[in-house]
Amino acid sequence: MINQEEVKYIEAEIKKTISLIENSFYHELMRYDRDEETEEFPGYTKTWICYRIKDLYYLIRVYLEVKEVFNYLADFCQKYDSVIDDESSLLKSELYHPESESELKIVVEFKQVLSPFRAFDYRATKQEEVIKIQNILKHTDHILRNINAPIKNESDIYKQIRWILGLYYPQSRFRNKASFIQEFKTYNPDILIPDQKTAIEYKYIKDKDANIDDYIDQIRTDANNYTGDYRYENFIAVLYIADTSIATQDAIRVAWDQKKFPSNWELVVAMGSR
Repeated sequence: MINQEEVKYIEAEIKKTISLIENSFYHELMRYDRDEETEEFPGYTKTWICYRIKDLYYLIRVYLEVKEVFNYLADFCQKYDSVIDDESSLLKSELYHPESESELKIVVEFKQVLSPFRAFDYRATKQEEVIKIQNILKHTDHILRNINAPIKNESDIYKQIRWILGLYYPQSRFRNKASFIQEFKTYNPDILIPDQKTAIEYKYIKDKDANIDDYIDQIRTDANNYTGDYRYENFIAVLYIADTSIATQDAIRVAWDQKKFPSNWELVVAMGSR
């Protein structure tokens, strides 16, 4: 009988393997398929992804066995035993939403197999992932200083931060990939992380005489309009303040609370180094 510690290990390995596969698919294989670059060893990435999908398959088989859902295990094996050695089946991708990007079909199906278990329930892990994302966003100034990129406007900021987020969440993408459509206007958050159902909005406050309240009012307007796209239900507003003399974090929090944002909105204050 496998003890609970071993079960936790298998769960962690499944999550890690899914992340590795998705990272390689989005950041490497899709890039090569678009002919943006030539792979140094042609075919290597496809072979590597296929091996990792097989690893994932056997991890899930063991997991279903130790969870003692034997009928579920039998159905899983019957469906996938015949395709796990077929590279064309393993690398098949599909577009599940017209404004998203293609995903590996078998990985999506494996996630559906795992979805009844609490360890793989999006809602159960939501808070942990939100905290991880917020910690990355809080270090906006540190990231920008180390990248040493010129910063003139908000897009210069969120383009660099999205690249970092992409290391952890391979599906993260820029704006114009959500459907927050109102009667006369479409609203676009700056960064989207669809696998965490999270959208991020940046505000860059660089002038010493800037009115923080005006920026928070702008975000409050966004909050009223970022509705109608079922893929996103968590929102993070990032105030990146270049000059720390503008306001304290406590004062900003008070102003934020007074606006009575919806419960699915979180504030991150990223202080600059000046």
